[in-house]
Amino acid sequence: MVTARNKIELASTLDKPAIILKEPNLADSVVLAITMMTLGQISLSVTLLLVRSFKSAPALPLAIFFLANGVIALGPAVMSLNLGWYTIYIAFVFPALFSLSPALWLYIEGLTSDDKWRLKAAHLAHFALFGVGLLITVLVLCLSQPMREEIFIAGADVQSGLPLVVVVSIFVAMLLWLGQSIVTVIRIIHRLVHYRKQLRDLFSNNEHRELNWINWLLFIALSSWLVSFTALFLSNLFAAPLFSQRLEASLTLILIWTLAYFGLQQKPGLAKQPILVAPGIGSSVETNSAKYQRSALTQDQAKRIADKMNTAMAEEKLYLDSNLSLHKLATFLVISPNYISQTLNETLNVNFFDYVNQWRIEAAKEKIIANQNTVLHIALEVGFNARSSFYKAFKQQTGKTPSEFRKQHMT
Repeated sequence: MVTARNKIELASTLDKPAIILKEPNLADSVVLAITMMTLGQISLSVTLLLVRSFKSAPALPLAIFFLANGVIALGPAVMSLNLGWYTIYIAFVFPALFSLSPALWLYIEGLTSDDKWRLKAAHLAHFALFGVGLLITVLVLCLSQPMREEIFIAGADVQSGLPLVVVVSIFVAMLLWLGQSIVTVIRIIHRLVHYRKQLRDLFSNNEHRELNWINWLLFIALSSWLVSFTALFLSNLFAAPLFSQRLEASLTLILIWTLAYFGLQQKPGLAKQPILVAPGIGSSVETNSAKYQRSALTQDQAKRIADKMNTAMAEEKLYLDSNLSLHKLATFLVISPNYISQTLNETLNVNFFDYVNQWRIEAAKEKIIANQNTVLHIALEVGFNARSSFYKAFKQQTGKTPSEFRKQHMT
């Protein structure tokens, strides 16, 4: 990810970059070691993702995201080797910056797609600002080596000509990058909300599908960006960097490692699942009435389907299957998944996830009162995959934890 150090070094050309780069020859061995570990993790992740991309398309934008971070993370190493190289390196950071948001968005889009996702030519539009990054690269490289050193290392004031164009362009590019990042985060949050609603319409257990780790990733990224831009202005205002390189290099390593750990094992949550929309209706976010307005299902038919579902749950105890899905239920009842979904939403006013878990909680109540097994054993016995999801569902339905419920019925 992009840390405060990276962005301060790039954008501080408007004031006194020499403050940040005053003693670049005193390379911190700890920072270099952390940087090398980060680059090693990125290299391994990119290799695995490129191989995997032949079977799983979302792996490719994630590989691009890692590569962009790799370019940005190179900063401390390049700076310690040669300041002349560093002034050239700066020119190539901006295309990497403008690749972060579109690559992350396409990765999230691929994970949450309700069909087999593929990269298309239309997706290139997300990288429109990549052209701005390339323009910055060309402008910086057009400067002479002495001028680049004066601007990016010595902190010389520029008044006119190409140097002024470069400095202003860098400032504008940083603002564009900030706007791009904010818009991307908002889009990802909106996408995840819709995706998790789809999960609850399709599955009775959503462990390993909800992508909760992305919430933390976005939170840390937002915090990092806010800190970075605060540091950008305050560091120059008070003539001193606000954060140590070691802290920021460590944060980058943690973020890259976390993304690698979860990203390399995450699979699309809706893969191979039927798309639950009425004929002619798109898969965008819609109200229930709009979603099913072209359905041929009548109220009487919906009531009969509801009765059939309840009978199957009561007599066949289908809810005990921890992997029960809407598609499995539809196959068992020999009824269209769309009709079952419509019946749940419009007749029973509940999604599939909550409907099945209601039956599981009812089955668990007697076992909890009997007090013959642990809560975890009961949770697994009635169809939950985890103690945490059982606690959450039980509290939601009864207003009490399993322990509180047990105590209440023992007195």
